[in-house]
Amino acid sequence: MAFALRKATSYLVKRMHLRPVRKIQFTFDPYMKSVTSIRDVASTLHRPEILETNQGTILKFDVKSDRTEPRIDVDFNDGEKLVFKTSNLSQLEILDYLFEYVEEKDPRKNEGPELTTKSAKAGGGKGGKGKKRK
Repeated sequence: MAFALRKATSYLVKRMHLRPVRKIQFTFDPYMKSVTSIRDVASTLHRPEILETNQGTILKFDVKSDRTEPRIDVDFNDGEKLVFKTSNLSQLEILDYLFEYVEEKDPRKNEGPELTTKSAKAGGGKGGKGKKRK
């Protein structure tokens, strides 16, 4: 079972991006028992390959010592907010839900792949150097 969880987590991490995310705030009390999942998610999202997908994303950590329940607040570029109360969620569940929302709001989702023609690659077309007709 642990292998399947690691495999699913690594699959999500490879596809994760933060393009539509403006800010992620992690709030937790490190002395509580139920903070392992939020710490794991924070370390996962702090990977360079994920952070490079949107360098404007702010990761903010609010560490308290007042028995605050762990939560993740996600602010999207369109103004929508998403709150995870993570005390009873696993790392995989949090990443899965976050990936669903991020994919849904991805600004590049509706863009098609950029197509280049042979003439554009060669510098041809109008204004390029080609054969002159008399």
